[in-house]
Amino acid sequence: MERSSNHAIWTLNLAEEVRQHLNNESSGHDPWHAFRVRQLGAQIALAIGADTDVVEAAAVLHDIGHATGRAEHAQRGAALASEVLSRSGFPLDKIGAVTACIEHHHWQPGRAEDPLRPTLEYQAFADADRLDALGAIGIARAFAFGGAHHRPIWNPAANATAGPYGASSVHHFYDKLLRLPGDMYTEMGRDLAARRVAVMQEFLRMLYAEWECRDAGAMVAAPYSLSALSERAVEIGDGRGRIASAILQADPIN
Repeated sequence: MERSSNHAIWTLNLAEEVRQHLNNESSGHDPWHAFRVRQLGAQIALAIGADTDVVEAAAVLHDIGHATGRAEHAQRGAALASEVLSRSGFPLDKIGAVTACIEHHHWQPGRAEDPLRPTLEYQAFADADRLDALGAIGIARAFAFGGAHHRPIWNPAANATAGPYGASSVHHFYDKLLRLPGDMYTEMGRDLAARRVAVMQEFLRMLYAEWECRDAGAMVAAPYSLSALSERAVEIGDGRGRIASAILQADPIN
């Protein structure tokens, strides 16, 4: 769908608004998150024929409710977005579609919080937001969020006590992040999610190996040679790496 004639104007205005609200945000919901979701959302919107104005505006503003806390940030953000959009030069007849996307964007298992009949705009926006929780960026954001909310990196104890955001950041991978590919709406979203999840799975394998010092054991077995670490080629995202087959153990949480 063709962009509005004053797209450049309201884009700059919304970018300034999100910076004012979230520049000091340290849990992974900062302006750069919003800008990445905007870029991904616009690409998905073009692929499925959604209104890019709506998707981009929803992406930029969807987390401004975080400025005053995480609880009910989606509903609070939708109300605040309506005010921001009305003074930004954004097309007035599209504001309702934007706020509807923002109001429903807080993920719950099985799309429990999603609209019953999601519009193309919501599908593009939701997939983009969920994709930014995956891959290398998703790993970084998971631990940034954990640190901001006093969540440990990992607690391997079987009876680990769960706080308001889970027992640990590693548990969060299984509680939410690795489940997100099943909640993608679009073909592009599913394809990108699969690639990004592969990166996360490889990260978890390496984390477990280092946590238990199994990677050191591989080096001790061949202290003057790296050949022991190149026994098997393993696909890692878009690239290709070599790691010892000895560390490819089952995930201890599963």
